[in-house]
Amino acid sequence: MLSSLFISNLALIKKCEVNFKKGFNVILGQSGAGKSILIDALSFVLGAKADKTLLRSNENLMRVDAVFDDISQNVINVLNDLGIDFDGELVLSRTLNSDGKSVIRVNGCVVVLKTFKEITEKLMDFCGQHDNVGLINVNNHLSILDKFIGNDAYSYLNQIEGKCDELAEINKEIKNLGGDDAERNRLKEILQFQIDEIDNANLVSGEEEELNERFKFISSAENIVEKVEYALQKLDQNTESVTNNIYDAKKELNSLLEFQELANCQERLTSAYYEIKDIVDVLENVLRSTDFDPTELERIDARLDLIKNLKRKYGKSIDTILEFCANAKKRLDDLENSEFALEKLNKKKENCLKELEGLCEKLSALRKKNAIILEDKVKEELNDLQMKGTNFKVDFDRCEIGKKGFDAVKFVFSANEGQEMKDLSKTASGGELSRLLLAFKSIMLDKENTSTVVFDEIDSGISGQTAGKVALKLNKIADYIQVICITHTPVVASKGDAFILVTKESKNGETISNAASIDGDEVINQIASLIDGNEKVSQTAITHAKKLLEEK
Repeated sequence: MLSSLFISNLALIKKCEVNFKKGFNVILGQSGAGKSILIDALSFVLGAKADKTLLRSNENLMRVDAVFDDISQNVINVLNDLGIDFDGELVLSRTLNSDGKSVIRVNGCVVVLKTFKEITEKLMDFCGQHDNVGLINVNNHLSILDKFIGNDAYSYLNQIEGKCDELAEINKEIKNLGGDDAERNRLKEILQFQIDEIDNANLVSGEEEELNERFKFISSAENIVEKVEYALQKLDQNTESVTNNIYDAKKELNSLLEFQELANCQERLTSAYYEIKDIVDVLENVLRSTDFDPTELERIDARLDLIKNLKRKYGKSIDTILEFCANAKKRLDDLENSEFALEKLNKKKENCLKELEGLCEKLSALRKKNAIILEDKVKEELNDLQMKGTNFKVDFDRCEIGKKGFDAVKFVFSANEGQEMKDLSKTASGGELSRLLLAFKSIMLDKENTSTVVFDEIDSGISGQTAGKVALKLNKIADYIQVICITHTPVVASKGDAFILVTKESKNGETISNAASIDGDEVINQIASLIDGNEKVSQTAITHAKKLLEEK
């Protein structure tokens, strides 16, 4: 149950704190005062999309805190699973800055939005004046019926989902084995072609790198020969070569070895002589290796093109191509030996389909049985809401088997006795849809996981005796769960257990909305204002307001 709501810098609200009570909480205020801002605040703190347009003008940070007590065991279990401390009070806090960054806390712990919604979806249910759109959407009718049935329906749905997943896995395995004979033979031909193409290439790991290096070397052969020959000429192939000069210098120093410093120089010259001779040997080997077949470059180029083509088809490298080939061979082998496996899988598929069909049949029977009960309950609720003579029915059709069974469900309705029943969207007025929505909410009370329901002008388009019936229905719902209701209808407002007034004023060049609890004469005056339709109320309206409050 929501006990308090703190709002800072949200839309027209600068700062306010609102307290709520158990039972029927009524939100009052003139049109445009900002009553819907409270709903926006609740939606925001419960995980709705963070909308920067809600941030008050010229402010940098918006904040909403919501405090809940007497929460359900389902919520407590989620908190325990998340490791969040709970001592009897649940505090939700959410901020939004001007950069669009939102921070969410649960009892002081920062949580991500997905985790947050696991908690909040079990706290509060919103039922606005536009939620009847969901009711008239035929895509929602099956889930509404299943929710009405409850655990028995969900048990079948879980089993059906499991069988659908099992069937999908079987079909995947069958596909992996090539499917039917024609498809399997086609796949075998493709695999054999791929294997032959790779095997015929005789690829070797590391080959591409070696070929590229050789190609680069041969392409530069003329330049290499010229440079190496010049280097050899300077080092060893003329009378004034480096090796000859070093040899002569070393020879001259041989007679001076008794002098240590000169002996060291002679030793170093010897080392230099042999080092240069080694370099000369390497260069001569390089020169000899440039003696290549003129067609070698063409052959290397063709080989690299072949590798490039195979890479485009089968992988980014020779190693991945070889891996692809190995997998293709295994796949082909599996296909060659797949007949027995396919026979086994097809039998398994047949049994799975049979079991799935059986579960869908049982679920459909359960749905049709409970649909009759739902029809009676809806008509009973509508009768209480001044809609006598109306008819409501759940139509069934069969569709392709899926995770929701094979039932296609549609709600049809007629507002008057003897009138043809049609889709809700085609026959129900706005006021009738509001009452239908309220009827469903009343019926589903024991199916709801939440402890609070918010009605945003659910009485829109309703007046007179009908409004009185709606008021009684809302009051009855409030006997079971906390109700928060925005209303402009005096008789609905008069049934409240607690009252919150939203006001708006302009001061110092800015407009500020505020919300606060009221009681006593303030409540009387506000209901009288609803009766008269303006802020200045007559004595007659005050008398009427008092009477409505006394009749509660």
